[in-house]
Amino acid sequence: MVKETVLTTKYRKRSAAAALIVLSLLAAGCGSAAKNEHAEHAAANGNEAAASGHSGHAANAAKNAPGNDAAENHSEHGGKAENANSSEADVKLEWQYSPATPKTGEETTIELLLTDTAGVPIEKYDVNHEKLMHLIVVSEDLSTFNHIHPDYKGKGKFEVTTAFPKGGSYKLYADFIPTGSAQMTVTSLLKVDGKQQAAQPLVKDATLTKEVDGVSASLDISTLKSGQEADLIFTLNDAKTKKPITDLEPYLGAIGHVVILSENLNRYLHVHPKDGNESGPTAEFSTSFPEPGMYKIWGQFQRGGKSFIVPFTVEIK
Repeated sequence: MVKETVLTTKYRKRSAAAALIVLSLLAAGCGSAAKNEHAEHAAANGNEAAASGHSGHAANAAKNAPGNDAAENHSEHGGKAENANSSEADVKLEWQYSPATPKTGEETTIELLLTDTAGVPIEKYDVNHEKLMHLIVVSEDLSTFNHIHPDYKGKGKFEVTTAFPKGGSYKLYADFIPTGSAQMTVTSLLKVDGKQQAAQPLVKDATLTKEVDGVSASLDISTLKSGQEADLIFTLNDAKTKKPITDLEPYLGAIGHVVILSENLNRYLHVHPKDGNESGPTAEFSTSFPEPGMYKIWGQFQRGGKSFIVPFTVEIK
């Protein structure tokens, strides 16, 4: 079993006003607190930047020393803090992989251990969209995407078993909320043994319409300019009948979720939907692309008890 330790980050016990969080290594201003639990949040490797005005915040990209992964602190995403104590504590996340060197197609157990700097487990976490932790797994070329949910085993330990479909480099993004803290995203880099497929270049889609699992999905984006609030509207129709789909089911407590990553993997946005249209045929989201470049968008929905993912690639000016 191999252990991989990420940078220690600080979190501040949040009051009802949601205190700003400062990274232990790279300090910058953090955005305003989210107003409801459908708020969008974004993270990158490095210090945090000012938020856009739609209940979320972005973080600037920064390079880390080899072997280190970034830990990001997020502004509050709705709900009242259970502990108004403003004292600080350090959070340390340790990643463990078994087997030590994962292989293509074979099950790998991932353990995430959260403690303070004294080694005392951090034991309490808030539920966020029906789960205590969300784990996003992507290949380096963004051709492979997985959204999974580690089980909480107690005493600060999360665990999940998964398999990697091809060899090569992967990046993992863990989202969680220690009780009394702001939301955090922590990343890990992983090398998987096995036959590597040729990297698929990220090319923007000529048309934003895809057919997946019998669903024809179209995406309309109000602006492709960075730094501006962008509405993302998915319209879903039955691929055979062409009729609007009105039987979408809640996916993790919402009509759907959107994950967005920049081509260099440094810009990560986990976007939750606006209220309304809870069963389709449209699902509306709002975010802001922090800088120009290529981005891949994964829309996640559920129908007939089965979830499906619709990917799009766009170029932001």
